[in-house]
Amino acid sequence: MRKSALVAAFLFSIGLLSAQENTDIVGEVSVLTLGTVSASGYEHIDFPRKNFIIKRGAIANFNALEGEKVVVEEVRSENGATEVVLQRKDGRNFFRFWHTVEADFEKALAKGELILTVYKKEESLAK
Repeated sequence: MRKSALVAAFLFSIGLLSAQENTDIVGEVSVLTLGTVSASGYEHIDFPRKNFIIKRGAIANFNALEGEKVVVEEVRSENGATEVVLQRKDGRNFFRFWHTVEADFEKALAKGELILTVYKKEESLAK
């Protein structure tokens, strides 16, 4: 019983440490690129479903978002998972109506849906 409690505590602490590392990475970068989309759409980025986009009069073309630069507006870390709120860097809305979308940072990064974009400080200050 003691051994299992120690193992559980150890695994929980590792999860917290990895979440802290990912939060630091996102905080430093703050600009990400949308990666390739699967046939069914993005799995770990919470875009609205296609029928909601179409009902509002927009075109549900997820392929057009590939390579789009997004800015991290907010970082939330709960239960070892890091969730980010994304906004387009050019200031436009997603599909004409949605200003921000949420994403599971670790899963989207591992799947290739989000790509880290690293800028030097001089480049970001110049812009």
